[in-house]
Amino acid sequence: MMRFRFRFMNQLVEIKELLKTRKLKATDLRVEVLAIILGFGKAIPYQEIQNSLQNFDRITLYRTLNILIERGILHKISMENNQSFYAMCTLECSTMGHQHQHVHFKCEQCNEVSCVETKEPIQLAIAYHLITDFEVMATGLCGACRL
Repeated sequence: MMRFRFRFMNQLVEIKELLKTRKLKATDLRVEVLAIILGFGKAIPYQEIQNSLQNFDRITLYRTLNILIERGILHKISMENNQSFYAMCTLECSTMGHQHQHVHFKCEQCNEVSCVETKEPIQLAIAYHLITDFEVMATGLCGACRL
């Protein structure tokens, strides 16, 4: 039990430090939301974040998620049926923009959504257009369901 508490305490310190580096106050809700997302270990549905919180205001949660996205801490994955998932950004993301290029993969069997790095960089070019950002979404069977 002491080992888990020590690891959890380290996580809280790291979360607070991350918020500080992005010039954000470590409010209770921000820290709790990030701890929930980190604990989930993959892209987490918005509903799961709501279910994991106690005594919160929906508007404050919405604003909290948006500021964490704006500051390059989280990214939002929008799936069909307006279902939103949230995942931690990489260290390359910042207030200047998100720098991750990966595939958002939804398993057709277990419905889990994950961010999957590709072996090769994803490149897209459209004649006479300047692309500043794009998302790649894929569906199929995840490694666990495929077996």
